[in-house]
Amino acid sequence: MNSPAAPDPERMRALILAAGYGTRLAPVTDHLPKPLLPVHGVPLLDRIIAGVLAADVGPIAVNSHHLGTVVGDHLSGHEHAGQLVHFPETEILGTGGALANARDFLAAGPHFLVHNGDVLCGVDLRRVVAAHVVSGALATLLLVDWPAVNSVTLGRDGTVRHIGGAMAEAAARPGDRQLTYTGIGVFARELLADIEPGFSSLIDPLVRAVRTVPGSVRGYAPAGLVWDDLGTLHRWLRVAGRDVTTRDGFRLERIRGHGSDRRFWRLGRGDWSAVAMVSPPADPEFTRFVDVGRFLAEAGLGPAEFLSVDEPNRTVLMTDLGRESMHAVATAPSAKPGDLAERYGQVVDLLLRLQALTEQAFSACPLAVDRVLDLDQLRWETTYFQERFLQGHLGLPAEQLTDLEPEFADLAAYVAGLPTVLVHRDFQSQNILFQDGRVRLVDFQGLRRGPLTYDLASLIHDPYVDLPADLRQDLVARFAAGTSAAPPAEIAAMTVCAGLQRVMQALGAFGYLGHVKGKPEFLAHIPAGVRNLRGLLADLKQMQDSTAANLPGRLPVLTSLIATID
Repeated sequence: MNSPAAPDPERMRALILAAGYGTRLAPVTDHLPKPLLPVHGVPLLDRIIAGVLAADVGPIAVNSHHLGTVVGDHLSGHEHAGQLVHFPETEILGTGGALANARDFLAAGPHFLVHNGDVLCGVDLRRVVAAHVVSGALATLLLVDWPAVNSVTLGRDGTVRHIGGAMAEAAARPGDRQLTYTGIGVFARELLADIEPGFSSLIDPLVRAVRTVPGSVRGYAPAGLVWDDLGTLHRWLRVAGRDVTTRDGFRLERIRGHGSDRRFWRLGRGDWSAVAMVSPPADPEFTRFVDVGRFLAEAGLGPAEFLSVDEPNRTVLMTDLGRESMHAVATAPSAKPGDLAERYGQVVDLLLRLQALTEQAFSACPLAVDRVLDLDQLRWETTYFQERFLQGHLGLPAEQLTDLEPEFADLAAYVAGLPTVLVHRDFQSQNILFQDGRVRLVDFQGLRRGPLTYDLASLIHDPYVDLPADLRQDLVARFAAGTSAAPPAEIAAMTVCAGLQRVMQALGAFGYLGHVKGKPEFLAHIPAGVRNLRGLLADLKQMQDSTAANLPGRLPVLTSLIATID
């Protein structure tokens, strides 16, 4: 325990309550106490300590129980360690018991301040202290309007008339307000006499005081008070702020560079690491993401394990699958052709396993099959390509593109007629990870029924990775050997046509993300996408020249147009 500065009987002392379990934030709080989580790069506890000292209150007691040694180590290394006294609790004592445990420390002056260690509050504590001292009250509670949990009745005269829920209608008075206790208050030391050692709540003596000495408990409720108990992962992430590694070894890193409107963080401490995802409030894909993720996990297809799911706030915490994406493996300067073939072969094998689950999904996960990448959706892809790439990126006038319509309709009709299986929908290198030699999948909320070779084409004609032609052929052959849906020659033709659809969709997406969503980094992938499109058009022509298979037309208008792009 640190030794405080020489006692000053006139200076108010404080107790910061930091002994809670933070259950709603588990499993994050299994590794770091909630008061030590960073808020805009600074541990919440440090922010509270700074606010208390700025109010000319101190020294400060800090209790602990859950991960108490972590709290103690943090206090020992604090810049104001000389003003901090650690009160570890071998058994959790509750808010009242914590006061009893620190009774002698707090009773050194006529008043003391209590501040929950897990709340973020924008109040100037000097004003709360001053209001209390002037009033002569036994207790002054900082109150806020938090409708979901309002349980304190504050009278028009500033006195607390009821604690623990709404008053009976007969007892209500004009001007009464229902508010919430923030966990911050200033108290006369006489309150300590009504608290016995052992586990108890601070609310109990306050309720007794309200009942026996009306007017002895007052409320301070400034307008516009900003307050949050940071009780959920979603609420903490809203204020977590910048990337940081704290003194306690907690790491927080925003994951950027993706095209999604969802937000991602990597967080951890020591050997533990997890990824948090927050979807937009009205995101219709969130429930689909969770259901499909659980379905794929049960089938052993490598998604992250969900550690916590907050459906109302569209927030999940998942195991961290690491940073070794297929993209990172394929583009590494040290990548060897043999290793690359082995990795891509593993991915093709997983794709075949996914497709084998198609019939099972109808009963096991209806959300995985309620959508179909059908003719209408395939026509949407080529319209997207025309609007977002040809017009939006290249600046071509719409009237110059009307001759593309019959070619796109012919291609989409062919691809829509392929056998239908489960498709990931965005099966490209950045959505495929490796962890401990195992293929792992992310961004799978688009899972649906679709054309047999759509995902294979997405993988081997990925604009993010320039695969050698012979490796592409080998992967098509590996896929063909693993499916009974069609002969190998037909699989090759199906993959080329599905590839044309997929690459056009990708080019449309690059144009949209770069020019509409303000993510210009995606425009850098357009040249590779154009090269892939040219290559696929050449492959289609060669197949048409060498086989009588029922292929779509040669797409001469598109071929001529793409040939003119630099």
